[in-house]
Amino acid sequence: MPERNQNLVGKVFSHLTVIKQVEDSVDAKWVHRHRWLCQCDFGRQTIATTASLNSGQVQSCGHASLANLESGDKHQASYLTDKLSTTKKTGYRNISKTYRNGRWRYRVAVMYDKKQHAGLRDTLEEALAYREELRVKWWPGYKKQS
Repeated sequence: MPERNQNLVGKVFSHLTVIKQVEDSVDAKWVHRHRWLCQCDFGRQTIATTASLNSGQVQSCGHASLANLESGDKHQASYLTDKLSTTKKTGYRNISKTYRNGRWRYRVAVMYDKKQHAGLRDTLEEALAYREELRVKWWPGYKKQS
């Protein structure tokens, strides 16, 4: 069992180097989590808990997944295609049909960094254009696949 109140300053966990301790967080069950400001080899900073650093759950600022997205990694590239889906009623990724205020509308939703960025559009063409706007704005390294 790891010792309590570890001082992780200066320690290296994969791509992250711990700089300093920041304000602890308390979850819904009143469990205190020690949080640390870390510098990634990539140049960005991120905050991680002691448990996530020790377990290896957090290893970088996320640059590895961004590199996969930019490099066209097969798994990530599948999310970028506009291939018609058989499970969606609209046939397009990130676009669904919803009934609001007495009429059918198209709902566009793009996820990035655990946040959903969404909007409603009246026509499928408007929804497709808005989806491209959201992808360019929120997905780093996104380039329209030709």
